[in-house]
Amino acid sequence: MPKPSKRIQEIQERCLELADTVKQREALSPALLPLWPEGKRGTPNSFLRSALFAAIQSKDRVYLQGVILASHKKITVKFTGLQLNQEDLTLWETLVHLARSHPLGNLCSFSGHEILKALKLSTGGEQHKRLHTAITRLNACSVEITHEGKTYFGSLIEDGIKDEITSHYTIELNQKLIRLFGESQWTAIDWQQRLRLRRKPLAQALHAHYSSHGDPHPVKLSTLQELTGSRNTQAADFKRKAKAALYELVEIGFLQSYDIENDLVSVKRALVAFSSKSEGTSLEP
Repeated sequence: MPKPSKRIQEIQERCLELADTVKQREALSPALLPLWPEGKRGTPNSFLRSALFAAIQSKDRVYLQGVILASHKKITVKFTGLQLNQEDLTLWETLVHLARSHPLGNLCSFSGHEILKALKLSTGGEQHKRLHTAITRLNACSVEITHEGKTYFGSLIEDGIKDEITSHYTIELNQKLIRLFGESQWTAIDWQQRLRLRRKPLAQALHAHYSSHGDPHPVKLSTLQELTGSRNTQAADFKRKAKAALYELVEIGFLQSYDIENDLVSVKRALVAFSSKSEGTSLEP
């Protein structure tokens, strides 16, 4: 009969063998995104609960080098690149939605026209130029996101090819993005509501943030200012703009009510999702 110490060693070796087997199977298995309804857009909570996609205008972008962005305490986001905003999030959600039926790491092809139509935008030449600029911005940045013990680092779009004659794109999404879509780590955003808030970055950021919370707890105005990446650091000015943005969320049927008392924001989610056709006009550069 083996000695206890030898038996323990055998068990440890067996556990390592099993772990290697699991890793090999995971490597061979296609990384498929969760299936969400057509009217939704699956988005990692680490995107929605941090300042990764700031509530700023395009003209206010700055270059960031290894900056740790504001986020919920269970999430860490480090960013390098030209700052991203809510329009970039809308585009990223669209690209992932169009590619969601393909295993991550596979090449996905679609035309610039198809992307713009999915965004409910016009399809003129200027829009195609802005679309290409936005796609390359998502590719050029580098993120390092840690959520519940798992870290993803890389770009938000792995690689891509554009046919300059047909304006067709072939895009690859990093297979490791699946780490950001773990159980309870992502949210299905109401797409029509988000489109109705276009050109209202703070309202979009608050809609994204509160979408990831079924029963939101009261939060300080200063905390919302940090999490949305808003440049309004003057408390009174941000409070005024936050009120206007929260009112927009009530108007589209996302919130039932909101209240700001002693600079503490309380909201109540609506029970029934509101949906309405939304038309856009242009994509920010």
